[in-house]
Amino acid sequence: MMKAISLRLKLDQYKRLRWLSFVEGRPMSLLIRDALDAYLREKQQPSPGQEWFWTEAWQAAEREVEADLAAGGHETFDTMEDFLKDLK
Repeated sequence: MMKAISLRLKLDQYKRLRWLSFVEGRPMSLLIRDALDAYLREKQQPSPGQEWFWTEAWQAAEREVEADLAAGGHETFDTMEDFLKDLK
């Protein structure tokens, strides 16, 4: 789902964006969206050693678990003893 955003630009920022829009022949909204996408991609890089979590296979498994939890596929135990009894 796409959400609307509002940006408050300083006059010089607006002028530069307007000029860039003219030079590239693209609407300012697309230039802003592309800049935000690039910023978010850069900030969402995994921490070193955590790359495995973002592999497609692991993410597919995460989605499967989330769907199972949402469908009520889990049990809650009050104590560790209750949990261990259930395993038998």
